[in-house]
Amino acid sequence: MERGGAARDARGQWSGHRGGMAEHPPVIVYPPSATGGRRVTVHGQIVGLAHGRGEVAALLRAAGFAPGPDKVVELDRPGLIEWRGGDLDTWG
Repeated sequence: MERGGAARDARGQWSGHRGGMAEHPPVIVYPPSATGGRRVTVHGQIVGLAHGRGEVAALLRAAGFAPGPDKVVELDRPGLIEWRGGDLDTWG
């Protein structure tokens, strides 16, 4: 099954790549900017500027990365998000 262009493996984990060639995880959250917020990309396309975990989750839900009826996005799921310049608790 695919969501937002990321394929799931047999265990239901996001593979972080499409096709046979390894790539970065499908989602990249960049370091905090000087003016605040962190740029978020999905497969190289900017989807928004987040100022906290909730905003990252909202951007990913909008991009189709929230499987299941509860629409929960696991921000610490291996292979889904590459956090650059800090982890999911780094915002400024």
